[in-house]
Amino acid sequence: MNIAATLTLQSLPFAGIVLATSKNKDLFLLVYLSCVGLILTLVVLFGDTLVDRASFEAMIEGLATN
Repeated sequence: MNIAATLTLQSLPFAGIVLATSKNKDLFLLVYLSCVGLILTLVVLFGDTLVDRASFEAMIEGLATN
């Protein structure tokens, strides 16, 4: 898996901690989701050849079912 995608997905628990303690939850959530979406889109479009779109979609579906 691409390093950028791995680091982005590993930031999810830390984002949860910030959301639990932050006063500006809406602003943080908007900025965080925008950044995560842009990074993961760039990884899918221009990333290494080890991650193809089918496996990326399977990973996202796996995260959504948990």
